[in-house]
Amino acid sequence: MMLYTYLLSRLKELGCFSLYIGREPVDLQRLAVKMLAKGYGIVEGEMKGVTVANIDDIRLLKGRGEEISDCIYRKGGKNVLDNPPQYPKIVLDLGLFNRLAEDEKKKTLTQLFMTLNVVRKFWWDGNMVVVGGIKVGKALTVSSFRVDAPAIVLDPYGDVDANEEIIRNSDVFIIGGIVDKGRRLKYATTELAKMRGYDYPRVRIKLRGSVVGVPDEFNKIAEIVLKVKEGESLEEAVISTMSKGDKVARILYDVHRLGLDVLEEELKWLKADDKVLHMVKSRLRMTS
Repeated sequence: MMLYTYLLSRLKELGCFSLYIGREPVDLQRLAVKMLAKGYGIVEGEMKGVTVANIDDIRLLKGRGEEISDCIYRKGGKNVLDNPPQYPKIVLDLGLFNRLAEDEKKKTLTQLFMTLNVVRKFWWDGNMVVVGGIKVGKALTVSSFRVDAPAIVLDPYGDVDANEEIIRNSDVFIIGGIVDKGRRLKYATTELAKMRGYDYPRVRIKLRGSVVGVPDEFNKIAEIVLKVKEGESLEEAVISTMSKGDKVARILYDVHRLGLDVLEEELKWLKADDKVLHMVKSRLRMTS
């Protein structure tokens, strides 16, 4: 279930089965986020237009036409999502931010905003918490974090292997906000969890038994767990977020362990394209 499903329910409760959206995108999730984060909402009233989408019996109208809407979506309208779900929550802890080099700090900030965009694909800013002094959209900014809801720390060196059950039974996902280009902070999330006193399971995401190839960017870790919460398998979620470089790294790891005979199968299950194949062959110095 995503935020837009709550908007659908509220529109039906209000008797608004046709919504004029003007120049807004034909995307109920984005409309719901703008309602909560940017002051948009619903106004009772009729507007003529043409149906451009029908989503679970709610018609979205735009442009000029003869169809009449029940209500209108616009800036300054009423926020009908007055009690959005609190969970799931993505918690980004910047406790080690000052240990990073300047270029790593810049990349960390970039990934923070990328994480907000990921969260907005499923929920909204209120489902993201930043532990540290950095404001990102309308995400909650706190100096420390504790929660009674089921929580896990996502740590590549954790002692629990992630699976769909663990992720779907968790409401809070704590991720270290760390971009460590030089790999100086190898056990950074482990250190962070101890420093903060996070007494939650430390869970690592593996792909077919190894962390090799699993994205380490924290915006992608957030995307993986939110996709699994929405029903994707863990493997599907990981592969869909992997970069070409991640896939190359995993293929090389498996080829070096198991031999060249596995190359074709590796390309298949990782959904690798011709560019990935070319990169792998180049690294292996293969000519054909």
